[in-house]
Amino acid sequence: MTAMAPSERGFSKPLAIFSLSIAAITVALLFFGGNLHRFVRESLMQRVTSAHYEILCPPGALSQGAMTEFATQREPLFTALDKKLGDADSNLEIRIIFDPDLRGKPQFDSAQTSVYLVSGTTIRATLNGQNPQLSAAADAEALLYAAWGKPGNAQLARWTAAWLVGEWQGTEIGMAAAQVEQKLGHKKLATLLGDPGGEISSPDDRILLGAAWISEIAEFGGADAARKLFAAKMSNPNVAEVTKALGTTPLELDRKWQMWMYAYLAGMPSMPRDSGMPMDMPMAGSH
Repeated sequence: MTAMAPSERGFSKPLAIFSLSIAAITVALLFFGGNLHRFVRESLMQRVTSAHYEILCPPGALSQGAMTEFATQREPLFTALDKKLGDADSNLEIRIIFDPDLRGKPQFDSAQTSVYLVSGTTIRATLNGQNPQLSAAADAEALLYAAWGKPGNAQLARWTAAWLVGEWQGTEIGMAAAQVEQKLGHKKLATLLGDPGGEISSPDDRILLGAAWISEIAEFGGADAARKLFAAKMSNPNVAEVTKALGTTPLELDRKWQMWMYAYLAGMPSMPRDSGMPMDMPMAGSH
Protein backbone atom coordinates (compact mmCIF):
# COMPACT_ATOMS: atom_id res chain seq x y z
CA MET A 1 0.00 0.00 0.00
CA THR A 2 1.48 3.35 -1.05
CA ALA A 3 1.64 5.97 1.71
CA MET A 4 -0.03 9.31 0.99
CA ALA A 5 2.43 12.12 0.46
CA PRO A 6 2.34 15.03 2.96
CA SER A 7 1.23 17.43 0.22
CA GLU A 8 -1.70 15.15 -0.68
CA ARG A 9 -2.74 14.86 2.96
CA GLY A 10 -2.59 18.64 3.31
CA PHE A 11 -4.81 19.09 0.26
CA SER A 12 -7.41 16.45 1.21
CA LYS A 13 -8.38 18.16 4.49
CA PRO A 14 -9.46 21.50 2.93
CA LEU A 15 -11.21 19.57 0.18
CA ALA A 16 -13.19 17.59 2.76
CA ILE A 17 -14.14 20.79 4.60
CA PHE A 18 -15.20 22.41 1.32
CA SER A 19 -17.32 19.37 0.39
CA LEU A 20 -19.02 19.37 3.80
CA SER A 21 -19.70 23.09 3.51
CA ILE A 22 -21.30 22.67 0.09
CA ALA A 23 -23.43 19.81 1.43
CA ALA A 24 -24.53 21.90 4.42
CA ILE A 25 -25.45 24.84 2.19
CA THR A 26 -27.40 22.53 -0.13
CA VAL A 27 -29.35 21.06 2.79
CA ALA A 28 -30.03 24.55 4.18
CA LEU A 29 -31.33 25.74 0.82
CA LEU A 30 -33.59 22.70 0.53
CA PHE A 31 -35.11 23.25 3.98
CA PHE A 32 -34.97 27.03 4.29
CA GLY A 33 -34.73 28.24 0.69
CA GLY A 34 -38.43 29.11 0.53
CA ASN A 35 -38.29 31.10 3.75
CA LEU A 36 -35.12 32.87 2.62
CA HIS A 37 -36.72 33.79 -0.69
CA ARG A 38 -39.80 35.11 1.12
CA PHE A 39 -37.66 37.09 3.57
CA VAL A 40 -35.75 38.79 0.76
CA ARG A 41 -38.92 39.43 -1.23
CA GLU A 42 -40.79 40.94 1.73
CA SER A 43 -37.81 43.08 2.79
CA LEU A 44 -38.05 44.84 -0.58
CA MET A 45 -41.77 45.59 -0.29
CA GLN A 46 -43.18 49.05 0.23
CA ARG A 47 -44.70 49.66 3.63
CA VAL A 48 -46.73 52.03 5.80
CA THR A 49 -47.33 51.96 9.56
CA SER A 50 -50.01 53.09 11.97
CA ALA A 51 -50.39 52.78 15.74
CA HIS A 52 -50.95 49.01 15.64
CA TYR A 53 -50.31 47.93 12.06
CA GLU A 54 -47.50 47.59 9.57
CA ILE A 55 -48.81 47.10 6.04
CA LEU A 56 -46.60 45.72 3.26
CA CYS A 57 -47.15 44.93 -0.41
CA PRO A 58 -45.01 44.56 -3.56
CA PRO A 59 -43.84 47.86 -5.08
CA GLY A 60 -46.58 49.40 -7.21
CA ALA A 61 -49.26 46.90 -6.17
CA LEU A 62 -51.01 49.54 -4.03
CA SER A 63 -50.60 53.26 -3.67
CA GLN A 64 -49.21 54.62 -0.42
CA GLY A 65 -52.55 56.36 0.08
CA ALA A 66 -54.50 53.11 -0.22
CA MET A 67 -52.17 51.36 2.23
CA THR A 68 -52.42 54.22 4.73
CA GLU A 69 -56.21 54.28 4.43
CA PHE A 70 -56.40 50.53 5.04
CA ALA A 71 -54.21 50.78 8.15
CA THR A 72 -56.19 53.72 9.52
CA GLN A 73 -59.54 52.00 8.97
CA ARG A 74 -58.18 48.90 10.71
CA GLU A 75 -57.38 50.67 13.99
CA PRO A 76 -60.96 50.62 15.43
CA LEU A 77 -61.07 46.85 14.83
CA PHE A 78 -57.85 46.37 16.78
CA THR A 79 -59.21 48.47 19.66
CA ALA A 80 -62.47 46.52 19.79
CA LEU A 81 -60.77 43.10 19.69
CA ASP A 82 -58.13 44.04 22.23
CA LYS A 83 -60.80 45.38 24.60
CA LYS A 84 -62.49 41.97 24.57
CA LEU A 85 -59.16 40.49 25.71
CA GLY A 86 -58.88 42.96 28.57
CA ASP A 87 -56.53 45.33 26.73
CA ALA A 88 -53.86 42.65 26.99
CA ASP A 89 -51.84 43.85 23.99
CA SER A 90 -52.50 47.55 23.52
CA ASN A 91 -48.92 48.06 22.28
CA LEU A 92 -48.94 45.17 19.82
CA GLU A 93 -48.16 45.75 16.14
CA ILE A 94 -49.76 43.40 13.63
CA ARG A 95 -47.94 42.98 10.35
CA ILE A 96 -50.18 42.49 7.30
CA ILE A 97 -48.49 41.50 4.05
CA PHE A 98 -50.59 41.65 0.91
CA ASP A 99 -49.03 39.24 -1.54
CA PRO A 100 -50.52 38.28 -4.92
CA ASP A 101 -48.29 35.17 -4.80
CA LEU A 102 -49.52 33.80 -1.47
CA ARG A 103 -48.39 30.23 -0.84
CA GLY A 104 -49.10 27.66 1.84
CA LYS A 105 -52.46 26.47 3.18
CA PRO A 106 -54.53 29.65 3.25
CA GLN A 107 -57.88 30.16 4.97
CA PHE A 108 -60.95 31.72 3.38
CA ASP A 109 -63.13 34.14 5.23
CA SER A 110 -66.83 33.34 5.61
CA ALA A 111 -67.77 35.54 2.66
CA GLN A 112 -65.06 33.99 0.44
CA THR A 113 -63.74 37.48 -0.32
CA SER A 114 -60.29 37.22 1.23
CA VAL A 115 -57.69 34.50 1.57
CA TYR A 116 -55.11 34.67 4.33
CA LEU A 117 -52.49 32.90 6.45
CA VAL A 118 -51.72 33.78 10.06
CA SER A 119 -48.31 33.06 11.57
CA GLY A 120 -47.95 34.50 15.05
CA THR A 121 -48.73 38.20 14.71
CA THR A 122 -48.01 38.26 10.96
CA ILE A 123 -50.87 37.97 8.47
CA ARG A 124 -50.25 37.22 4.80
CA ALA A 125 -53.19 37.82 2.50
CA THR A 126 -53.99 37.79 -1.19
CA LEU A 127 -54.34 41.05 -3.03
CA ASN A 128 -56.85 41.48 -5.81
CA GLY A 129 -56.93 44.88 -7.43
CA GLN A 130 -56.58 48.19 -5.64
CA ASN A 131 -59.07 47.44 -2.84
CA PRO A 132 -57.37 45.30 -0.16
CA GLN A 133 -59.77 43.11 1.83
CA LEU A 134 -59.10 41.02 4.90
CA SER A 135 -61.33 39.13 7.31
CA ALA A 136 -61.48 40.53 10.85
CA ALA A 137 -60.88 36.95 12.05
CA ALA A 138 -57.29 37.22 10.81
CA ASP A 139 -56.60 40.15 13.17
CA ALA A 140 -58.37 38.28 15.97
CA GLU A 141 -56.17 35.23 15.46
CA ALA A 142 -53.01 37.36 15.59
CA LEU A 143 -54.20 39.11 18.76
CA LEU A 144 -55.08 35.81 20.41
CA TYR A 145 -51.58 34.53 19.69
CA ALA A 146 -50.06 37.61 21.32
CA ALA A 147 -52.38 37.53 24.35
CA TRP A 148 -52.80 33.78 24.95
CA GLY A 149 -49.81 32.23 23.23
CA LYS A 150 -49.63 29.52 20.60
CA PRO A 151 -52.95 27.68 20.14
CA GLY A 152 -53.12 23.97 20.88
CA ASN A 153 -55.22 23.21 17.80
CA ALA A 154 -55.69 25.13 14.55
CA GLN A 155 -59.41 24.35 14.27
CA LEU A 156 -60.22 25.58 17.78
CA ALA A 157 -58.02 28.63 17.19
CA ARG A 158 -60.09 29.56 14.16
CA TRP A 159 -63.35 29.10 16.07
CA THR A 160 -61.98 31.23 18.91
CA ALA A 161 -60.95 33.97 16.48
CA ALA A 162 -64.48 34.03 15.02
CA TRP A 163 -65.89 34.20 18.58
CA LEU A 164 -63.64 37.16 19.37
CA VAL A 165 -64.91 39.03 16.31
CA GLY A 166 -68.43 38.45 17.63
CA GLU A 167 -70.37 38.55 14.37
CA TRP A 168 -70.76 36.54 11.20
CA GLN A 169 -71.34 38.41 7.95
CA GLY A 170 -72.87 41.29 9.88
CA THR A 171 -75.04 39.18 12.20
CA GLU A 172 -74.31 38.51 15.87
CA ILE A 173 -72.75 35.04 16.29
CA GLY A 174 -75.59 33.53 18.35
CA MET A 175 -78.31 34.69 15.98
CA ALA A 176 -76.36 33.55 12.93
CA ALA A 177 -75.82 30.13 14.54
CA ALA A 178 -79.53 29.88 15.40
CA GLN A 179 -80.35 30.31 11.71
CA VAL A 180 -78.10 27.35 10.91
CA GLU A 181 -79.69 25.29 13.71
CA GLN A 182 -83.14 26.02 12.30
CA LYS A 183 -81.92 24.64 9.01
CA LEU A 184 -79.93 21.61 10.23
CA GLY A 185 -81.41 20.84 13.62
CA HIS A 186 -79.34 20.78 16.80
CA LYS A 187 -75.89 19.21 16.54
CA LYS A 188 -74.34 17.70 19.63
CA LEU A 189 -70.77 18.53 20.52
CA ALA A 190 -69.42 15.20 19.24
CA THR A 191 -70.83 15.98 15.81
CA LEU A 192 -69.57 19.55 15.89
CA LEU A 193 -66.03 18.50 16.80
CA GLY A 194 -65.68 15.50 14.52
CA ASP A 195 -68.80 15.36 12.31
CA PRO A 196 -68.31 11.62 11.69
CA GLY A 197 -71.53 11.36 9.70
CA GLY A 198 -70.96 14.40 7.55
CA GLU A 199 -74.02 16.07 9.06
CA ILE A 200 -72.55 19.57 8.69
CA SER A 201 -71.65 19.67 5.01
CA SER A 202 -70.78 23.36 4.80
CA PRO A 203 -67.35 24.33 6.20
CA ASP A 204 -68.74 27.81 6.92
CA ASP A 205 -71.62 26.36 8.94
CA ARG A 206 -69.19 24.32 10.98
CA ILE A 207 -66.96 27.31 11.71
CA LEU A 208 -69.99 29.38 12.66
CA LEU A 209 -71.37 26.72 15.01
CA GLY A 210 -67.89 26.24 16.44
CA ALA A 211 -67.59 29.96 17.12
CA ALA A 212 -71.05 29.90 18.73
CA TRP A 213 -69.96 27.03 20.97
CA ILE A 214 -66.86 28.98 22.05
CA SER A 215 -69.22 31.90 22.79
CA GLU A 216 -71.24 29.61 25.04
CA ILE A 217 -68.09 28.39 26.80
CA ALA A 218 -67.01 31.99 27.43
CA GLU A 219 -70.49 33.05 28.58
CA PHE A 220 -70.89 30.26 31.13
CA GLY A 221 -67.25 29.85 32.15
CA GLY A 222 -65.73 33.25 31.41
CA ALA A 223 -62.83 34.11 29.12
CA ASP A 224 -60.56 31.87 31.22
CA ALA A 225 -62.51 28.81 30.09
CA ALA A 226 -62.16 29.86 26.45
CA ARG A 227 -58.45 30.40 27.05
CA LYS A 228 -58.01 26.92 28.53
CA LEU A 229 -59.65 25.44 25.47
CA PHE A 230 -57.52 27.59 23.16
CA ALA A 231 -54.28 26.47 24.81
CA ALA A 232 -55.14 22.76 25.19
CA LYS A 233 -52.98 20.63 22.89
CA MET A 234 -55.28 18.43 20.82
CA SER A 235 -54.36 16.83 17.52
CA ASN A 236 -57.98 15.95 16.81
CA PRO A 237 -60.38 17.59 19.27
CA ASN A 238 -63.04 15.30 20.69
CA VAL A 239 -65.46 15.31 23.60
CA ALA A 240 -63.09 13.42 25.91
CA GLU A 241 -60.22 15.88 25.38
CA VAL A 242 -62.47 18.92 25.69
CA THR A 243 -64.00 17.50 28.88
CA LYS A 244 -60.52 17.02 30.33
CA ALA A 245 -59.40 20.52 29.36
CA LEU A 246 -62.44 22.19 30.93
CA GLY A 247 -62.78 19.89 33.95
CA THR A 248 -66.41 18.97 33.32
CA THR A 249 -68.49 16.07 31.98
CA PRO A 250 -69.75 15.24 28.49
CA LEU A 251 -73.37 15.51 29.67
CA GLU A 252 -72.77 18.95 31.15
CA LEU A 253 -71.00 20.13 27.99
CA ASP A 254 -73.93 19.13 25.78
CA ARG A 255 -76.53 20.41 28.26
CA LYS A 256 -75.05 23.92 28.39
CA TRP A 257 -74.52 24.00 24.61
CA GLN A 258 -78.13 23.07 23.98
CA MET A 259 -79.47 25.50 26.60
CA TRP A 260 -77.46 28.33 25.05
CA MET A 261 -78.73 27.57 21.55
CA TYR A 262 -82.33 27.24 22.77
CA ALA A 263 -82.13 30.74 24.21
CA TYR A 264 -81.33 32.12 20.75
CA LEU A 265 -83.80 29.87 18.94
CA ALA A 266 -86.55 31.12 21.22
CA GLY A 267 -86.13 34.55 19.69
CA MET A 268 -86.14 33.32 16.12
CA PRO A 269 -89.27 33.35 13.92
CA SER A 270 -90.73 29.88 13.49
CA MET A 271 -90.08 28.09 10.23
CA PRO A 272 -93.00 26.62 8.26
CA ARG A 273 -93.57 22.96 9.01
CA ASP A 274 -93.67 22.13 5.31
CA SER A 275 -90.29 23.72 4.63
CA GLY A 276 -88.53 20.40 4.86
CA MET A 277 -86.18 21.71 7.54
CA PRO A 278 -85.59 19.60 10.67
CA MET A 279 -87.34 21.13 13.64
CA ASP A 280 -87.01 18.46 16.35
CA MET A 281 -84.19 19.03 18.81
CA PRO A 282 -84.17 16.27 21.47
CA MET A 283 -82.84 17.35 24.82
CA ALA A 284 -79.36 16.17 25.80
CA GLY A 285 -79.48 12.80 27.46
CA SER A 286 -82.88 11.86 26.00
CA HIS A 287 -83.36 8.93 23.65
